Amino acid sequence: MIGTFWEKYFVMILTSAIGTIGYCLNVNIKRNKIIYGCIGGVLSTFLYCVFVEAGLSLLMQNLIPAALVTFYAEVLARIVKAPATVFLIPSIIPLVPGGRLYYTMRAIVDGEGADAKVFAMETIVIALGIAVGIVVVSLVFYHISHKRVQFKVRFDQVKKIEENGE
Repeated sequence: MIGTFWEKYFVMILTSAIGTIGYCLNVNIKRNKIIYGCIGGVLSTFLYCVFVEAGLSLLMQNLIPAALVTFYAEVLARIVKAPATVFLIPSIIPLVPGGRLYYTMRAIVDGEGADAKVFAMETIVIALGIAVGIVVVSLVFYHISHKRVQFKVRFDQVKKIEENGE
């Protein structure tokens, strides 16, 4: 089973790694951070392939990998001390539905309304899955870090009040 998975998706995973490296070089990501973006791109493509094989819906095939790669980027950002977007954007690039968007535009130009509608709906579902996956995990990390800052501010205020004898 694992052998057939690799036979089926190896080229896709390899080209996602190469494409992610190309994107990182194109947007001038620092050389010491390119490997992290490449790992994220491979991770997102691998997860996408796993969920395609699992037979999940089109939304979940993109939402779960986007959420997990966002988690990867947020954790890595805190470890490497860099913005999460440096790792997140290259990691998400392989999930972007460029082919379906092309086919949507092609169907519109050719006047094939039914095909355009199908491709457009698929494109919107994929984009929605990616966006929701990113937003949910980013909000969780934001609230965790914000609570820590909020607690620190409140604790410092209480400490000042106690020092002033109020």
